[in-house]
Amino acid sequence: MSEIKAKSRSGIIGFIRNQKGSALGRVKVVCDGKDAITLFDGTYRIEGLDPGTYTITVSLKGFQSQSRVITIREDETLTLDFYLSEARGNVKIRGNVYDAETKKAVTSGGTIILILPISNRYVHLDERGYYEFTDLVEDSYDIWTSVSGYVDTKATVKVAEGETKTHDFYCKPIQLVEPPGG
Repeated sequence: MSEIKAKSRSGIIGFIRNQKGSALGRVKVVCDGKDAITLFDGTYRIEGLDPGTYTITVSLKGFQSQSRVITIREDETLTLDFYLSEARGNVKIRGNVYDAETKKAVTSGGTIILILPISNRYVHLDERGYYEFTDLVEDSYDIWTSVSGYVDTKATVKVAEGETKTHDFYCKPIQLVEPPGG
């Protein structure tokens, strides 16, 4: 006769916040093969763990990952909170924005947006159409242009530790089309 094992009621709950105490949503929480994603209030829950020792790792793009080793007993729910620091590295992404038709630098101003899960980073084009993001960590980043009179353009730029990557944008001017019949 086979024995039916009861599902463990052990688990881990907690909050994940930044260093200023603000909740961080969409943080990935991994516990030896079981995953959870924090809600927008920074809470997470991992249930159904057997008694034992586990490594918990939390990560979110733009923040330093953290790991902790915990031991959990039968029918125990541990509260485990994390405070993540912004990641700072030695990677740069820079480039220029050009008019796709004339190939001339866009000098009328605009913004380049580096997309991050919590707080995007913005830089304004200078008078030469130049932009630069610094202090990034090795990763892949989505970057968008937002330039008046031009179609927004997206690029995904992958950078390695210590690298300075140049990515130029060639933006298409917005074509105004008169509707039929004026």
